Amino acid sequence: MSMNKKTTFIIGIALCSMLAIIAIILIFITSGKDGEAMKIIYACFAGWMIFGVYRGFRHIFSKPDKKPCPTFEGVSYNITPVSDKKVIEDFFNPLAMRFRTVGSLFILCVLWVGMEYFSPKFTIYFWILLIITIVVKGFLLTRYIRLNNAMNTLGKVILEQTGDIDVFRYDVTVQLINEADTTPEDVIDPIRPYVNVSGSYDDYLKDVSQFSIEQRHILSVNWYISEVYGDGHYGFFTDSIGMVYLDAIEGLKAIGAEKYAGILEKAVSEFDGIKQPQFDLEQRVNIINELDLDFGKFDDAMYSLDEYDEEITKMQMAYVRLHANNFLFDNPQKH
Repeated sequence: MSMNKKTTFIIGIALCSMLAIIAIILIFITSGKDGEAMKIIYACFAGWMIFGVYRGFRHIFSKPDKKPCPTFEGVSYNITPVSDKKVIEDFFNPLAMRFRTVGSLFILCVLWVGMEYFSPKFTIYFWILLIITIVVKGFLLTRYIRLNNAMNTLGKVILEQTGDIDVFRYDVTVQLINEADTTPEDVIDPIRPYVNVSGSYDDYLKDVSQFSIEQRHILSVNWYISEVYGDGHYGFFTDSIGMVYLDAIEGLKAIGAEKYAGILEKAVSEFDGIKQPQFDLEQRVNIINELDLDFGKFDDAMYSLDEYDEEITKMQMAYVRLHANNFLFDNPQKH
């Protein structure tokens, strides 16, 4: 954040704080014929100012996103499809409202108080502003949903052109699972685009909650194995995917890969990640770098146990076939 913007937010916080204090004082000293009505107005105004303080601190202390939304020729797109439900939930999230939006709610409150306590002439103004607000917000919500659908579609087209969207073209069926040449990737790839591991851990938990625990086991194990055999344990822990390490430990134990789970647990213990889970990427990387950790011995232990990840692949597929009904997936993107 630039110094000018930071100064502006600091001034805004100070001004909103002062006005909120004045409004709260007025609530307690106001009396008389219209005292009740004025107290409601002062309370609403104080709430607006307190919200302004919150927004100011949020802007000052917010951290820039180190993983910006991908773009194609300057146009943003979604790698993982975002549902309309999430767009609507975010749109109506009161903590994410703009300061001016809360200001319009304050004006509505004032007009309502005027209508109820002062004069019926305020009624027409209250209903006009309320209708305008609903129409404008409805229009904006429609635009957000249309934009989100366009970003989902663009992401699908781009991934398809790069050869990464083949998973959208098939369902996971019992027949597929039981075919001799089926791999764990064949079973789990169709759900991978629906699980966000580039955002927060809460985002990840919300996404995987729609799938079975067995799917979650294989998904986390598969991510862990592919990362370690590609970039080692250091690469796994210092990537956003590393947030799934506890799920990977649980998944490895579930499929009977106790020795693999033991290696991962020992690697995690190097930064005390069992007792104090480190799901945030920045915090995890900082701890690993501050301790100057070298995970080479754990890489070697993994490679000596299974040099070409053949055994762990067999164990994953054995688990998948044992719980085949919990891996069935009718891919909506195919239709």
